[in-house]
Amino acid sequence: MLHQLGLFIHMVAIILAGGGSIGGVLVEKQLWIKIKNHSADARTLLPLLKSTASFIQIGIIVFLISGLIMLYSVNWAYLSQPWFVIKFILFLMLPIRGAVIGRPTLVQVGSQINQDSYSLSVLMKLKSKMDRFHFIQYSIIAMILILVIFKI
Repeated sequence: MLHQLGLFIHMVAIILAGGGSIGGVLVEKQLWIKIKNHSADARTLLPLLKSTASFIQIGIIVFLISGLIMLYSVNWAYLSQPWFVIKFILFLMLPIRGAVIGRPTLVQVGSQINQDSYSLSVLMKLKSKMDRFHFIQYSIIAMILILVIFKI
């Protein structure tokens, strides 16, 4: 019963983190369109972008807790398997990279577009950094999925 509860909570966490991630990408795409068009509306998207990050953070915390519940329910058996250790390290990289790269870059974007005359070249460099950030984050997720499915 405990394992099924942990699995259910795990699925809820995936929906929270995944929904926040998809929502964040959609809002961020609109943000860059507004920035390229020099629209003052770009500023209005920042609070929405911050709220999508909250969904991701809550999802990751719930994901970790539910994962620990499931590990406990199987007497920590997976801890001795290399695929699980690699998966766990990759999983921990996601929020760490978000805190170290994603959030500070978005703060820089916000401070740039809140200025009366912002530099489009600086913002495009930040966009490039965010594009790389997203690509690496999604690559990590893909590696985690491969490890979980094939247990290699």
